[in-house]
Amino acid sequence: MVVAMPAITLLSIVTRLSLYQLAPVTLAVLVTGTVLIVVILTRLIKSVRHAGAEALREELSGRVFGSPGMVLAAVEKYGQGRAEAGARGEISTALLLELLLRIPGVTVYHGLQFPGNDDADVDHAVAFRNIVYLLDSKLYRWGQYEWSTTGEKDLIVRSDGYGRGTANWMHVAAHGYQRLLGPHVEIVPMVLIHGRKVSVGHRSVSSRGVHMLTAGEAMERIGNTIHGALEIGQDNPSVREALARKLKTA
Repeated sequence: MVVAMPAITLLSIVTRLSLYQLAPVTLAVLVTGTVLIVVILTRLIKSVRHAGAEALREELSGRVFGSPGMVLAAVEKYGQGRAEAGARGEISTALLLELLLRIPGVTVYHGLQFPGNDDADVDHAVAFRNIVYLLDSKLYRWGQYEWSTTGEKDLIVRSDGYGRGTANWMHVAAHGYQRLLGPHVEIVPMVLIHGRKVSVGHRSVSSRGVHMLTAGEAMERIGNTIHGALEIGQDNPSVREALARKLKTA
């Protein structure tokens, strides 16, 4: 607005009107100039954000495979409510996993084939060198959850005993992917729980080695493990190639 004031003074001399008489004009000039600056800055910010988003998409291309939320295709099997809740859990996990992509060498997979069951899938996998996390996303109501074991089943139960519990087969997926990738690859199966006021009880690891954590705890553990492995081990492209071949969608 510094430029506007000399211009208004000159206009006062030419029109022989006082600055007081030109007050409405002055106000209009100031308002118009302010609006123009806001418009220009807004467009500049949008342009910078768009360029940043495009650069991020370009950077992440080739490191994220598949699509989360595939459970929506099984509405008839699980029902509308359970399918939608499952999809929200998967999408929430997918958004969190994008944070790990800031670490060079990390790849993320959504919707992998479940060993021996064409109707099921492994929600997500995170691969880094010779470490693979197999992740099952859950969206639960408030409460504390932990593991129980019945026969060949791992059961997710509420610590207060409410409800019947839910069977979980991530240990089967872990065994299948261990056979696929070989003994030199460390497979870590996890169940991630999303939801308001959810927590995990003291039985956080099943008798078959499946870890249960809240989504925040899981991200912290995975991130810390990967960060600690940055200086050791070597890249293993065969792991990425094998996982990519197991995607349920191209």
